[in-house]
Amino acid sequence: MEFSDNFKTGTRSISMMDHARIRTAPIEWPNGAAVAVTFTVIFEFFMGSSGECTRSIYGGRRGVWRLMDILDRNQIKGSFLVNGSAAEKFPSAVKEIHKRGHEIAAYGYSGDTILSSLTPEAEKAEILKTLKILTEVTGVRPVGWVSPDIRPGDGTLGVLANEGMMWNGDFPNDDLPYKIKIDGKPLLIIPYTLESDDKLIYTNGGQPTSVWTSTFTDSLDVLCDEGKTHPKMLNATVHADMMGRAVGTKSIEQAIRYAKSQPKVWITTRTDIAKWWEKKQYT
Repeated sequence: MEFSDNFKTGTRSISMMDHARIRTAPIEWPNGAAVAVTFTVIFEFFMGSSGECTRSIYGGRRGVWRLMDILDRNQIKGSFLVNGSAAEKFPSAVKEIHKRGHEIAAYGYSGDTILSSLTPEAEKAEILKTLKILTEVTGVRPVGWVSPDIRPGDGTLGVLANEGMMWNGDFPNDDLPYKIKIDGKPLLIIPYTLESDDKLIYTNGGQPTSVWTSTFTDSLDVLCDEGKTHPKMLNATVHADMMGRAVGTKSIEQAIRYAKSQPKVWITTRTDIAKWWEKKQYT
């Protein structure tokens, strides 16, 4: 399938024709899996003096450590989306994430700064600053990017492609990855699953954490059935300062154990999905 060639940096990110392509031919996952599942942790920090700032401190002091332990206890690797400011405030936590072998992707500099509200120059500076900080703290440059609050700016994808990033996760618009091209440079979109985000269900929605679990397991049941002929992917997200608290532990464990109990589920990271996509040369 051909890529559209009319996208220029500065054009509205979601208006690209590449986002409108429909995949009809089934793909394959490793070992014949029906569904690729990623467990994502958002580790963010807010720079202001608001309640969000106070709450986000919990994520670095306790929540992210608890979530690392849950993932390690269940012998799976997670994808951690980390703010640059969180890495500055809690470098020992970010170093520990890397040491334990989990993936670290960039999640903007601060939860307060939404890329879509910035000028193109400020947007690019924000992205480069975040990548620099995470590289300095871990010794490894991230290959993936998700924008704070899942709200990219007009030029976000262009900056990422020009920086040689492997993947972006800002778009809740499919059950499978897909490639786009920006100024001739490739970028893989790994979709975000809004239905399995604890902020929408637990924090903002006011539902018990068990609803987050049932939403995830119900989705997984459907995708496993569909995946018998057309494999799919599913992402589950928790925030270090939200379900990273004690109240979320049982629900997260239940979701992980349910996914592990399914015979045709590949639990992996976003970058490993990107590497598989590249290996298979999928578009």
